[in-house]
Amino acid sequence: MCKTVLVLCAGLVLSSSMAFAGGPSILNDKVWHHDMQKAHQVAISEGKPMLIVFGASWCKFCTKLEKETLTNPRMAQFISQNFVPVHLDLDEEKKIGKILGVKSLPCTVVLSPKADLLGKIVGYKSVEEMQGQLQKALKTQNVLRQASQQKRNFK
Repeated sequence: MCKTVLVLCAGLVLSSSMAFAGGPSILNDKVWHHDMQKAHQVAISEGKPMLIVFGASWCKFCTKLEKETLTNPRMAQFISQNFVPVHLDLDEEKKIGKILGVKSLPCTVVLSPKADLLGKIVGYKSVEEMQGQLQKALKTQNVLRQASQQKRNFK
């Protein structure tokens, strides 16, 4: 499964440069990426997972997630320290959404810099719920890193 996601996302990351063209977002454009290719390059260079939030201009719970959870100062700091944040409009990025299995909004997908699926969060979440889910994704990344290092040590 991880290899399939890696191959499919890598192809899309390399071929997709479509910028976010949906409705206005309240997320800081200086922090949040809207281009998967650029975000993937940053994730690789910084060794951070990508936090991909799918939304749409017509989605009330997407707006609520942005206003109440993602822009919360504590959450914004947690995200900027630990992730490369990406905001995509599902109406504009249907192919990426399909590959990542986005079936309802809002949907948050966490991918390692190697495009391993680290977590998927469906629906609106409070700051506490979102942070708990994101911490699980970070733990999963740490487990994958350790396993990769052990595998290299045995070669």
